[in-house]
Amino acid sequence: MSDTQPGDVPHDGQAKQPTMRDIADASGVSVATVSLVLNGKGGISEATRRRVVAASNDLAYPTLARRMNGQRVEQRIGQPETVSVLIEHLPTSPFSDPFNRHVLTGIEAEARQAGYRIVIEFASDRDGPADSHWSGEWAAGVLILGGGDLRPEWVDSVFEARLPAVVVDHFIPDARLPSVVPDNFAGAYAITRYLIDAGHTRIGFLRGPSKYWTLEERRGGYLLAMNQAGLGPDPGLIPPRISHGQEKGFGEMLALLDLAQPPTAVFAVSDQTAVGAYRALSSRGLNVGDDISVVGFDDIEVARMLVPPLTTVRDSPAELGKVAFRRLLRMMQGTGLDADASIKWTVPTRIIERQSVRRLVDH
Repeated sequence: MSDTQPGDVPHDGQAKQPTMRDIADASGVSVATVSLVLNGKGGISEATRRRVVAASNDLAYPTLARRMNGQRVEQRIGQPETVSVLIEHLPTSPFSDPFNRHVLTGIEAEARQAGYRIVIEFASDRDGPADSHWSGEWAAGVLILGGGDLRPEWVDSVFEARLPAVVVDHFIPDARLPSVVPDNFAGAYAITRYLIDAGHTRIGFLRGPSKYWTLEERRGGYLLAMNQAGLGPDPGLIPPRISHGQEKGFGEMLALLDLAQPPTAVFAVSDQTAVGAYRALSSRGLNVGDDISVVGFDDIEVARMLVPPLTTVRDSPAELGKVAFRRLLRMMQGTGLDADASIKWTVPTRIIERQSVRRLVDH
């Protein structure tokens, strides 16, 4: 039996051509798997694909490596430098949405630094990627941004394609995909405690669409803080959704003001909702801060522009996008989680104190 190894020069002076079997042995996979990778076929995990590519380059397999000025250059097979961002179709452009714009900015900054390009794809509650959309693996990975209207089968199609994928600003319990979200529950709990510590005992909550897991987490944080303070759940302080779109928060705030005992403070589930609350209070001749306190969540630009500036919870959407891409990059490089790891990472939040809250007690 010969001791000649792949790439050795036999006695006749001719270098031994590496084979698929050599690559399979070096990467610990089957010859069939090597063939699929070399031909850019689907059904192979990203970690396995990268092991095969690395072994092929190490062995100087001719279809995967070439020399340029004496240096080996990797040729990526079935692994384009593209990451897809799948986002629900909203009434406004994601770049005009004050939250999503910063998330996308964070994603793009990290992607550019890592040498990837971003492609945005839209999906509504009816129209989205076909089940076979990802089978060609034209994307190296997928970021699913938001997701209130994304049907479960579309998310499942990403998982079934075994593409590295991370959900951003949304959590899907049964999706078998990792997610990166702001610490909505802790942030909502903290801002509610902030109002309680300021002496407020009747605190209204302006809710958002229940299809958004993140907004429901905020409602949960509010309820826990109220319950722990002995203020109990009062359904009247959480009016049903009345206003939508650019008007959100307006009708709900009016409903709270029409109560026999209106709240002295209101927690709006988002800063955009707080804008509607400000408008409703102004329409009744009331002043934010003096007559009723208002807090929000997100700390988008408008929070600083309101009169008075809004006390809110900062959830750092740009950092959210950066963290999500870093997690995805580790998966694409085969150094992170497996594709079916259903883990939830949270980005810390903090209260930004401004002038929209009146203290009823001094500490």
